[in-house]
Amino acid sequence: MSKPIVMTPAQWQVVLERIKQREKPSAYLSRTKMKDVLGFTVRDHIEYVKDPDYASSPQDKDDWSYMEPAGWFEGKMNVNTVRLDFYDDQKRTLFLLKYGNGQN
Repeated sequence: MSKPIVMTPAQWQVVLERIKQREKPSAYLSRTKMKDVLGFTVRDHIEYVKDPDYASSPQDKDDWSYMEPAGWFEGKMNVNTVRLDFYDDQKRTLFLLKYGNGQN
């Protein structure tokens, strides 16, 4: 499996519209068919990353301490991305040439 393509949900919507113009509905509505025809599966990914704009304040520290065992700590924010997991390098290259990465 090759490295996934990571994009924002807005970029994915642009790419999906391009796919809808070129492919039959079965190619993008069925996960199995998408893997066979386009060479990838779509995965929504949410992760906590350090917030560069966060400024700590003393009273906030104790408010979130119960979340630390779950992997969250003060100064993080969640980021939603869409990951396209490719199973073939040739199909990954073809995808990038055909649909781009969601940027205009």
